[in-house]
Amino acid sequence: MSAAVTVCPHPVDARTPRVPENLAYSLTLPAALASPAVARSAARTILEAHGLYDVTAAAVQVIGELAACACLFTPTDSVYLSLRYRDDALRISLYDGHPRHTHRRLAAACEAGGGPCSCCWPV
Repeated sequence: MSAAVTVCPHPVDARTPRVPENLAYSLTLPAALASPAVARSAARTILEAHGLYDVTAAAVQVIGELAACACLFTPTDSVYLSLRYRDDALRISLYDGHPRHTHRRLAAACEAGGGPCSCCWPV
């Protein structure tokens, strides 16, 4: 006799509605080779748990790329990933330990590039 068994990989708590409006997660990850994969996996689980299936693939791709660059270029030992849903938009932030420049022109050039500037890359 065989029985079909199904397992829900993500149990849904009836007290917490599966809506994107209450999506607010933060992760601190080590600046290590495995962290982009961990970030992608966590993001996929979070987004699907909140019913955001239509943006999951694109968001996971973006998160993987951001995490890989952050882990490669950060001068610190960790990076910080934030996922929020506000004003009908998914907001993805990934912070690394890239220090702010004290020189005004360097700060402007670095911020315009959206990430580690060429003056900060390891040579």
